[in-house]
Amino acid sequence: MPGGGRDQRAGDIDNASRDIERAIAIQDGQSEFYSLRGLTLAGKGELDQAMRDYDRATQLNAQGALNYARRGLADEKKGDIEGARADFRHALDVIGLDQLDRTQGQRVAREGLQRLDKVAATDKSVIADHGAAKPTPAVAAAVPLAPIGAGQKAAISERRVALVVGNSRYRSVPVLPNPGQDAAAIADTLRAVGFQDVRLVNDATRDSLVEALKSFANAADGADWAVIYYAGHGMEMAGENYLVPVDAKLATDRDVPFEAVALTQVLGATEGARKLHLVILDACRDNPFANQIKRTVASRSIGRGLAQVEPDSGTLVVYAAKHGQVALDGDGGHSPFVTALIKRMQTPRIEIRKLFDLVRDDVMAATDRRQQPFSYGSVPGSEDFYFAGASQNAAK
Repeated sequence: MPGGGRDQRAGDIDNASRDIERAIAIQDGQSEFYSLRGLTLAGKGELDQAMRDYDRATQLNAQGALNYARRGLADEKKGDIEGARADFRHALDVIGLDQLDRTQGQRVAREGLQRLDKVAATDKSVIADHGAAKPTPAVAAAVPLAPIGAGQKAAISERRVALVVGNSRYRSVPVLPNPGQDAAAIADTLRAVGFQDVRLVNDATRDSLVEALKSFANAADGADWAVIYYAGHGMEMAGENYLVPVDAKLATDRDVPFEAVALTQVLGATEGARKLHLVILDACRDNPFANQIKRTVASRSIGRGLAQVEPDSGTLVVYAAKHGQVALDGDGGHSPFVTALIKRMQTPRIEIRKLFDLVRDDVMAATDRRQQPFSYGSVPGSEDFYFAGASQNAAK
């Protein structure tokens, strides 16, 4: 019967899914069960749900080679090339749950790396600057991007560049569910409204984040707009704000300047732009490092969110939550802040000052006033700035 083979496979996957669900209900906390459920979800094309199970599997047992190899396959399907490479390499490094796990996981990882190397050799566009992946099809399909008409794009005569960072897979604290997909959605939106250079970096270590900022600073020189969006953990210590890379351990307060990246360094990467310097920080989540950092100076304060900033004139810094507040991840595919930001950036003819006021109102309504985005600094008062649908920077 035509199609019978596909129907049979679908039935087998459904039966396997039911068996795994029963196993998890009986004995939760087994990494193998989550890894297997992720495998069945990936087989049905439900990649975001599969990634959540793989993340849970690696949390429960960080030595499972198949956990990382399977997550690498899902990364590859989503178009996250750098994430796939990192997971495949990790699968080769871990001890493995047992001989079978190690053998199978390493085989999948080697084949995956060979496949990615082959693709990279024939299509250099697969890998963007610093290993940043192309927009993932799964995220792009999930984000309702409004069509930008030819007339709107034609109005963008300026050069606008952006660096977008999403840190989800922290190694010393639990994985964050939203930053990776939030960052991918923001990158897609910036491209849709006409940004010519959008660099997406996932799960940045300190070294890769510093390198990305260094390269972006060069790209921002002479550009009209320079925008940085960061989603992940951030923290304040002694009045200084830091972004926390995925490889940070932060055992003591002395480690913070060496393992994290100061916000002043991030701001510096935008200063070469001629007109607009914009930094958006979705980094006000409850800081899990705060409880584990050993204080070597008793009076040194460590905040649960970010501290207030006073950027130089011409620079706008936007927090997803006001200083001292904690941002919410929300119940949907994106945080309330990113949901509002995507919507407003695509709406034609909203000047940037009003745009972030509307984002604030949207988030406060969505969170029952528990979260209030806040903007610090200013943009040049002699010009108007629009993400979409108006002649850019029309003089007042």
